[in-house]
Amino acid sequence: MGAESEKFLTQLSEKNRVLLLGGLAIIAHGLSRTTEDADVWLDSTLPLNDWLKSLAEDLPVEGYYWDLLNRQRVAGTAVGEVIQGLGVVRIGGLDRYVDVFRKPNELTEEDFEAAWKISRPHLGKIRLLDETFLIVTKENSERQRDRTDISFLESKLRTEMSGRLAVCNAQEAVALFDRYIDHVTCEAALTNPDPEVKELGLSGLRELAADGNPFALAALKKME
Repeated sequence: MGAESEKFLTQLSEKNRVLLLGGLAIIAHGLSRTTEDADVWLDSTLPLNDWLKSLAEDLPVEGYYWDLLNRQRVAGTAVGEVIQGLGVVRIGGLDRYVDVFRKPNELTEEDFEAAWKISRPHLGKIRLLDETFLIVTKENSERQRDRTDISFLESKLRTEMSGRLAVCNAQEAVALFDRYIDHVTCEAALTNPDPEVKELGLSGLRELAADGNPFALAALKKME
């Protein structure tokens, strides 16, 4: 992130809750790749007028608002119209474009609180969006980069969670499955000596299989 864009986001996060998402968040989670802009999610629990005011208060003198859909500068009431329509407005005029989201892809404004609760410290008061929410923002994208990002995040989650699910108690297992569940994490739970954790893993596989997940179906068939 460049000095100008970092200063802008640092100032914004001093007075507001800001989550890092997009390419910079993927990089922060450990994937080596490039990105051209900075994506952040500004606290969408704020009423729209307060949200816009918070953004305007920290807009640098050289900064301007950009409508990503119509590819043009916007100002005044048009900024609110862009946010209501797209859920995001771009800040131009800095050393890096900054896309400020009110509603990230595939998420809702109401999801912010849950995302904030499981986020982690990153840069000053800017927090890093959890892998599970990042995956959601990329799920319906056809871009190969997004598919690569999802594969990386899923692999990271599976590795971290499988180790815990093999040894944790039932209470922790419930919390882990509330965060993320797939056939790999379920099978990891089956290796736990705790019968309650085993049952959670088995129930998870059955639910996934009922939804047509081929990997869960294969895992269950292998157990017969």
